[in-house]
Amino acid sequence: MHISASGVFSTTAVATIFIAQSALADVTARDVWTHWQDYMATSGYKVEATEAKNGNTLSISDIKVAMSFPEEEADLAVDFGAMDLVENGDGTVSVVLPDNKQIAITSNEGDEAFAVTLTLNGDLNTIVSGDPKAMTYTYGATEATIAVTELLVENEAVEGVDMGLVLSGFSGMSEIILGEDTTNRGTTEIETLTFNLTGRAPEDEESVDAKVTLSGMKADAESILPDVPFGSDPAALFTDAFSIAGGYTYDGMTADVSYNDGRAPGQFSLKSGAGAFTLDMSSALISYEGNATDTHFTGAGGELPIPVDVTFGEFAYGFNVPLSASEEEQDFGLKLALKDLAISELLWSLFDPTQALPRDPATLIVDIAGKGTILTDLFTLDDTMTEMPGELNSLILNELRLNVAGASVEGAGDFAFDNSDLESFDGLPRPEGAVNLTIKGVNGLMDTLVSMGLLPEDQALAARFMMGTFTKPGDGEDTLTSKIEVNDKGHVLANGQRLK
Repeated sequence: MHISASGVFSTTAVATIFIAQSALADVTARDVWTHWQDYMATSGYKVEATEAKNGNTLSISDIKVAMSFPEEEADLAVDFGAMDLVENGDGTVSVVLPDNKQIAITSNEGDEAFAVTLTLNGDLNTIVSGDPKAMTYTYGATEATIAVTELLVENEAVEGVDMGLVLSGFSGMSEIILGEDTTNRGTTEIETLTFNLTGRAPEDEESVDAKVTLSGMKADAESILPDVPFGSDPAALFTDAFSIAGGYTYDGMTADVSYNDGRAPGQFSLKSGAGAFTLDMSSALISYEGNATDTHFTGAGGELPIPVDVTFGEFAYGFNVPLSASEEEQDFGLKLALKDLAISELLWSLFDPTQALPRDPATLIVDIAGKGTILTDLFTLDDTMTEMPGELNSLILNELRLNVAGASVEGAGDFAFDNSDLESFDGLPRPEGAVNLTIKGVNGLMDTLVSMGLLPEDQALAARFMMGTFTKPGDGEDTLTSKIEVNDKGHVLANGQRLK
């Protein structure tokens, strides 16, 4: 999570509270207020407010920010209330917020209309400096809270719900440079971030209590937004200048939830070690990846027949795809990894009380890369498109690995695709290449499952017959290998035997 003016202004504009920092040039309170209004305008918002100057203080009240989304027939309005911009006499300006500051956000989109009031408290320290077109903001607090004090959905108050954030030991900086394009860059550190939620249904026993805490958070982001009216046309953002890049890391996370679904109480908890997320987006591509480590999940009650206890060493994911049309081939990729997944002995005993199966942790890894030709900018696609927006040129299986209950499957391979031949494979481009597989322990696993009564004998025989069609004996006990190949004539072969 990135609590900075650079990241949040362009969506809900709530980050006004956090702007600040010192720089080399001098700024006045008027400069800061004008800069803020200009920035909101470049993001597509309209700003209204009342101004009053008294000595070194510019008081801004009745601050209202609005944006319309014509295609979605929706409007967003934010009432910031008031703030003071105080000139410090050293070329910097402090943003001073009242205690119990309230921010009202309303959105009108047909049946999905809602309104929420946020109340902010804490020892927020906000300094602004720089020059009229390029300002640096520094913010920080020992502790700050953001609480939802009123929530309406379709003009009806939602009763019995309390939620909010507590930020402890956070600090950061954000630089905003206005020009032909708007550049934002910043960093944030938060010792602990805690989200609390309590909900009670007024007329029955349904309830939920949740607490999620992230510790040791560090975030950074940089974006360049072109000066275009993207509020009415989001695709207009995707110029050559557009870019968003950043991410966050954290040292640990905990989540504790207790609930009652009206039939029975239940609870679950989640605890993990370090994690991370990164994003890179432009008109040319979108790429993101993340991971969480040393995760432990437990759950009991509710609709769970027995307590659930699951751990895994790492969960990781990644995805990158080109967005812009080009005559040249472009790279894409997909990664997914779930390593060292283990369940408790109590769960094992439900279907294997005699411990016939190995208790080894399970692992799944899929790593795919390839090249494609993008024929139409993907950010312009809509539901009226009838033609494929691109062509698949090549596909590489860098790694496939599955380990479970003493058995394993490993594979790698690559294919090239002929987009001029859409007949050999029923409308798909014809592949040419091969994938090699090594399978270990599967026959032994099936024997064990049959003896346990979990796998019928006839289904095991059918599975062995199918494996015999695609595999051959390899080196080592209970080891099979397979080479699945598609040649330049569109023939499919398994270990040299033609299947198609």
